Amino acid sequence: MGQNEQQVRQLGQQIERLWEQISKKDEQIKDLQQLIVSTQQSLDKLLVHQLAERNRPSNRSRRSSRHSSRKPVYNRSFVNQLIEQNFSIQSPKDLQFCGQGSSFCTYAFRHEQMDKNYIVRCAKHSDSIRRLRWEEQLLPQLGPQMPISIPQFEKISHMDNGLPFCSYPMIEGEPFEEKHYHRLSNPKKDVVIEQLVGFLRVLHSFPVEEAVSFGIPYRQFEAVPIEDIIQFAEKRLYLHLNSDQQERCQYWFDFYRRNLGEFDYQPTLIHGDLQSRHILFNTNTNLIEGIIDFEDIRISDAREDLYHLQDSYGDDFGQRLFQAYGIDKSNFSHQFQFRRLTDIISEVFIALLDKRDRETEHRLRELREFLLQPLPDPKNIPTGT
Repeated sequence: MGQNEQQVRQLGQQIERLWEQISKKDEQIKDLQQLIVSTQQSLDKLLVHQLAERNRPSNRSRRSSRHSSRKPVYNRSFVNQLIEQNFSIQSPKDLQFCGQGSSFCTYAFRHEQMDKNYIVRCAKHSDSIRRLRWEEQLLPQLGPQMPISIPQFEKISHMDNGLPFCSYPMIEGEPFEEKHYHRLSNPKKDVVIEQLVGFLRVLHSFPVEEAVSFGIPYRQFEAVPIEDIIQFAEKRLYLHLNSDQQERCQYWFDFYRRNLGEFDYQPTLIHGDLQSRHILFNTNTNLIEGIIDFEDIRISDAREDLYHLQDSYGDDFGQRLFQAYGIDKSNFSHQFQFRRLTDIISEVFIALLDKRDRETEHRLRELREFLLQPLPDPKNIPTGT
């Protein structure tokens, strides 16, 4: 009997130890579950941040005027002194602030001795240095081949803060806005399109290997991976859509995944920021005078430049552009549509993140209108394009 009691006690102790181990395992499981939740939340925040960085209005916002009232990083007194020191000019005439992007603060002034207007661009931070270096190496090679003007630096030096500045003769003209295009006759529209296509052909044919040697970066069209955008849509966006809209949105995502090969491209040197204020237009001759601001040049999909131009100037412009460039637009219309969808979804998330209710509703209406468009038919997708 004594031996049986001892065995019972031993079994009891073993059971207690097992329960302790189970309790510890339960605590570990709970800790892992909390870690998983915390990690997922961190990933969500990171992805939201990436979307925000991609879509927040930048310093290069579109303006109807070439000049800007936005407070410059460098004031007039500083730039006036910079010009006097580097151009041997006393009190430069007509000094005007033109605007500033993410990398440069830009002024224009009159050089009376040269009888020219000049642009001076002052670097805002250390990252501006490499961007200026890209332009310094690339633009002299592109310039002689271009059918329209691009900046040609005449002076590159440094300011007292150690950051560089550059100067070049101003390319005269005003931002080429959609209203300018629609006022043109059809023959003039074709002339303007040919000018832009000539520019794109020279730029897009520049050797990628040489561009890489300049330090020009490779960057995909989508700053945020498509799968991350899809994940956000499926987790959050669908709460704001009805079942039919969800199905149509999901059709687009499934279409993208089934046709990944159709979204492949040949890496090409692109401008990357062909917005209206970077395309200078002569309203007297109704011709493009030049294209400026190459600080966002990169190696990516050549169709990105065409996409932004069509997005800025409309379908008629896009149709003429594709035809002149030598691309069958129908082969790529589904790609442009899908990219437009991802752009809208990104804008929705940024508005949600910033708690801008009116902007959120505006973007959701835009998305719902987009989802009313005919869905792509896989039978009409060309193969081998």
